[in-house]
Amino acid sequence: MIEYYKLLEKNREFFERVDEIAKDVARRAKEIFGICDVYIVGSYARKEHKLSSDLDILIISDRIPRKYSFDWYSIIVKKLTDDYRINIHLLNEKRFKEVEGVYSPRIKIQTE
Repeated sequence: MIEYYKLLEKNREFFERVDEIAKDVARRAKEIFGICDVYIVGSYARKEHKLSSDLDILIISDRIPRKYSFDWYSIIVKKLTDDYRINIHLLNEKRFKEVEGVYSPRIKIQTE
């Protein structure tokens, strides 16, 4: 039980740094994809996250194929983050337009 409370405390600190974490992922996404939009989505964007939640980050770029292999996805995710609490969603612009409602609300991540 003590380990569980330690994990929740670590996650509390994680969620206090969401902006910094998301900006780092966005910076890395721009290095990989060039022009792209990056958003926080999911329970955090809906203001419903818990300390046991993950952080969903959506990346939209025309350089993301409509269909991709798990291997390709894994390589990209490893370049974006090594934190298992971050769930990366990758969509190209056309696919995003088809499923846009699923990713609402969204918090846009601005990078310098």
